[in-house]
Amino acid sequence: MRNMDGHRRPLKSAIRLGAVAAFVVASSALVQAADCPRKDALGTSRIMTVDAVTYPRIGLENFKETLPLAEREVVLTFDDGPALPMDDEILAALAEQCVRATFFMVGQPATGMPEAVRKIAAAGHTVGHHTWSHKNLARISPQSAAHEIDMGIAAIEMALNGVATTVPSTPFFRYPFFDMTQATLDDLRSAALSCSAPTSWPTTGIR
Repeated sequence: MRNMDGHRRPLKSAIRLGAVAAFVVASSALVQAADCPRKDALGTSRIMTVDAVTYPRIGLENFKETLPLAEREVVLTFDDGPALPMDDEILAALAEQCVRATFFMVGQPATGMPEAVRKIAAAGHTVGHHTWSHKNLARISPQSAAHEIDMGIAAIEMALNGVATTVPSTPFFRYPFFDMTQATLDDLRSAALSCSAPTSWPTTGIR
């Protein structure tokens, strides 16, 4: 990332300790029976370890590459939380179907609802990063965009682990509105953060 004066941080300080994390892959064809009491559940087929260096930019909505999924496999993600009571309803539905997901969270609401962030992580879901206040990063200065990203990461880490660090536990980041700039993409790559975009939308068309 960049400092507020616009200068790129030294690479050593920018490398993220959590450079490898997991995306959970759900499938209607393959269920981990040992982990799911319901035989008719959608289930989780496998947990995919994602290296942000190998997969720096994924999701066909914005990029040319996505994760190597088998037929009928999907990676389920949710954006913009934490938000109650919606998150509790989502968690209940996921638990019923023995499915885990990735939640891209916004730092500002997470600051007021840290228990909701921890509850999602405790249920076995992956927590990713979605800026501090969900601003469109393509419409603000590079310095402000870097600040938005760093503040968001620090807020989520504070909620999860009690430490306001800009070194995230997981390397997953998603742009608000999926609007990006080359400067922030370059910074995310140098910081070993994987930029994730959707590959497909739900049939309802809701974004």
